[in-house]
Amino acid sequence: MRLTIVVVALCLAHAYGDDIVGEIAKAPEELVHGAVDLVDGFFGGGKKYRNPCTRDISKDYKRSINKFYNRLYNQVAARNDYHFVFSPISVWLSLSALAEGADPPLQSQLFNALHLPKEACARDRYYKIALSVERTGHDVTFIRRRSLFLDESLKINPEWERNTHRNSEGLRLLNFNPAPIKGNPEAASKIMSDFLATPTNLAVTGNSIILDYLEYQGLWEYAFSEASIHLHPFFDEAHNVLGQVEMMRMKKRVRLAHVPFMKAKVLELPVGEHGRYTMLFASGTENCVIKDAVNIFMSSIMDIFPLLTMSLVPIDIAIPRFCLTSEFNLRGPLEDIGIREYWMDPLATSNSFPRFVSDPPAAPGGLIQHVSVKVGPQGLKAKKRHHSGLLSSLFGLATDTVSDVAKIVGHDFIADKPFIFALFDTETHTCIFAGAYSKPMPPDMRV
Repeated sequence: MRLTIVVVALCLAHAYGDDIVGEIAKAPEELVHGAVDLVDGFFGGGKKYRNPCTRDISKDYKRSINKFYNRLYNQVAARNDYHFVFSPISVWLSLSALAEGADPPLQSQLFNALHLPKEACARDRYYKIALSVERTGHDVTFIRRRSLFLDESLKINPEWERNTHRNSEGLRLLNFNPAPIKGNPEAASKIMSDFLATPTNLAVTGNSIILDYLEYQGLWEYAFSEASIHLHPFFDEAHNVLGQVEMMRMKKRVRLAHVPFMKAKVLELPVGEHGRYTMLFASGTENCVIKDAVNIFMSSIMDIFPLLTMSLVPIDIAIPRFCLTSEFNLRGPLEDIGIREYWMDPLATSNSFPRFVSDPPAAPGGLIQHVSVKVGPQGLKAKKRHHSGLLSSLFGLATDTVSDVAKIVGHDFIADKPFIFALFDTETHTCIFAGAYSKPMPPDMRV
């Protein structure tokens, strides 16, 4: 029966056009699945043939990565007192690389947990998008290192190594480095500490570990005024003073939204040339606590972006200047979202599968991530002048009259209590890093 369906589909495809035949030939493992879809489309089954190798996957990509990000974001936030920063896209890429070299049952579990499509050609397109978003330039700097450190006795499978190459510029889903994990743990710890740029004493369980490092510093599209930076009290959610922050201020027309399901207002600030990146800040309204907003924020990104509206008049913006660094083992959070077997099953990357990672099988002891983010006042352009005097007042009156958002949000965004922040690639909405700020830093730790 299956053979008949395939033959009929190929005949129809030939009659319909050579393009379809060529696309079916590109994915032999999906031949039967694609043939059934094609026959259904021709004989009234209601399905339209959509080749996963050529159809537009941009919306699917956005939905998939944000589903994964949300689950992991909540777990990380709860473990770090809602004061942290981490890079979800890098975790997703690392685990995708391991999934490509896992044995079939675990591979299927990982694909589901990462919300990856089953078709290899579609996954390849996801990877190429994800690998393209961190573009260092004169306006934004990403120092990124991501690698699987393996004991020197392990031999990398060449096919898996080739399979991790997903970018024309030679970028990999996951790099790899040898280290004397078993023979000389102290030397291995030193090598890996240097990789993370921190004196952490790493005790590796298993014969490998994933290390991930990100250092970010960027220029806003429009600068904050250096002269306007002053110490300002920072409050907790009960409005108790926690300390002082160096508050950066500007007055500018921006995109803003009231997000009722988060009980929060969200500010968008463009980063880099032509706003190629977008940083969102979310601050609670009413008596919203940050953990409630965190539980919704990442899962609602697809709904939040369309709500952002350009203000009719310049609004007062105040955001703390800060440098936030986090380092943690993400194994626990990943286990809590269902990714358990990879750390526990020594045969997860066994050589029974053609694309296994290494021989003997790699058994990662964890995923250590170190992220450092600097948020300062520097920008590419001076802040724009705003309307003054009577004209500004008239615009303000008009805004209050016609806009429900303005009535709820007001004419300012003052981040002087716990808030959420995240940096996105503007085009793909890929989240490069995300975090929460709830504790003012001592004077010697400020930017």
